Amino acid sequence: MKKSPEALNDSIIFKSYGAVGGLVTGSCHIIEFKGSKIMVDGGLFQGRDEERTEKGNSRNGEPTTKSVARGVTQILVTHSHIDHMGILPLFIRQGFTPTILTTEATRAFMEPMLNNSADIQKSEHRQDRLYDKHDVDKTIKHVRVVEPFKEIPIGHKRSGITAEFLLNGHVTGSSSVVLRNPDGKKNILFTGDMGKPNQSLCGGYEDYVSQYPEFPINTLVVESTNFEREPVPFEEKRMNFLEAINKTWEGGGNPIFPTLSFHRTQEIMEMLHNGQREGLIPTDCKIYIDAPLAMKLLETFKELGSNYLSSRYGNNPNFYESEQSSLDRFTLRNVVIVKSHQESRLLDQTLANSPGKIIVIASGGMGGYGRAVNYLRGEFGRNPKNSVLLTCYQVAGTEGAALLSNGKVVCGSEGGAKVIKIEGFTSHISGPRETFTFLERFNLTDLQTVIITHGRDPAREAMATEFKVRGYNANVILPKIGQEIEI
Repeated sequence: MKKSPEALNDSIIFKSYGAVGGLVTGSCHIIEFKGSKIMVDGGLFQGRDEERTEKGNSRNGEPTTKSVARGVTQILVTHSHIDHMGILPLFIRQGFTPTILTTEATRAFMEPMLNNSADIQKSEHRQDRLYDKHDVDKTIKHVRVVEPFKEIPIGHKRSGITAEFLLNGHVTGSSSVVLRNPDGKKNILFTGDMGKPNQSLCGGYEDYVSQYPEFPINTLVVESTNFEREPVPFEEKRMNFLEAINKTWEGGGNPIFPTLSFHRTQEIMEMLHNGQREGLIPTDCKIYIDAPLAMKLLETFKELGSNYLSSRYGNNPNFYESEQSSLDRFTLRNVVIVKSHQESRLLDQTLANSPGKIIVIASGGMGGYGRAVNYLRGEFGRNPKNSVLLTCYQVAGTEGAALLSNGKVVCGSEGGAKVIKIEGFTSHISGPRETFTFLERFNLTDLQTVIITHGRDPAREAMATEFKVRGYNANVILPKIGQEIEI
């Protein structure tokens, strides 16, 4: 039976072009309604296994993005991780001119993050280079800052649909986005990357839930990245962190943290700062920070000011009692900031067998890029007394995933530095209980459709089962790339 023109006009079409089909990265969702085409996030695929299709074609390539971006008038960016907004300059380079909507903090972090992405493409001399800094500059000019928890009209004026950015405690500025339909029957919540109830630096979603809307959510687009992993309490994470460092020193070696430049490096600096203040990290320990982007982002944190930094540390919501103490969380004693790539390579040789206590923090949380490469492939990684301490999720196909699988840096027939995963550092919500505690802060009494994204198939399938176990009668969908879903 064919639908009437009126019914067709009222329909909402959903498609995902990334972070579905068992993929974790490349978040990109399209909503079409009443002649409008809106995108939620536009991210890069990351990791060899996700960047390329089974036939070897680039998922970040131009032909795909042209078809995705055509007709899009607005892009709603949930947060400033590259797998959520890293493809945007390519859209601008291709001649598209959408308005990009996001929060003030996300806008502040987007510029250095995208410029770094352009730098990486240039340094790798890639023939399939996606964009350059000129494209990034033009992209930032298309960004319009929105106020959290305030409805704004999107799409054509006649549609009546509004969007609202809801801070969610994943990283500073991160939001879930709810699209509200005037008929009250097709409201859509995009969770984006869900944060934890209590989160380092930015607080957690518990700080914001009192401002979440009470109207019914009819369609839920939800991430499942960490659904199979149970959360690790802060104190356990802190003790694991300190223990891994001290055990490495006790064995006569030194630790290196390959880290993500945004949020993770600053979080580790905060933990080291408080470790020094409490006497748990010796003051004669020298800390080397070899992460240029992280230092730029640190300046952005400071420019945004203490209003964008939570007073919480761990289980104490009022740990930082003043504006100055809040900003001082990034201050370290006996710290060396490594500036040039040449200096970084020389330090690898100098520090590889250092007799004194040192800690190295190097950019490149998944091991295959950034300054961490100098150490992991250099002399530091060859020393079996040293440790590589991983705090980041390792996407399949990355060098970090291979390191974690091997348990050590492989150096020919001999083993190099030990590889240790410190659990609990994820900024994603974890496990069924934590996930549904967040989701059920929304009105799900009339939930009709659940679209599960951003996770390996086992995680998506486990989440789908959990919705059924909890008695939800919604249609649960695990979409493939490009699959069209009528809402």
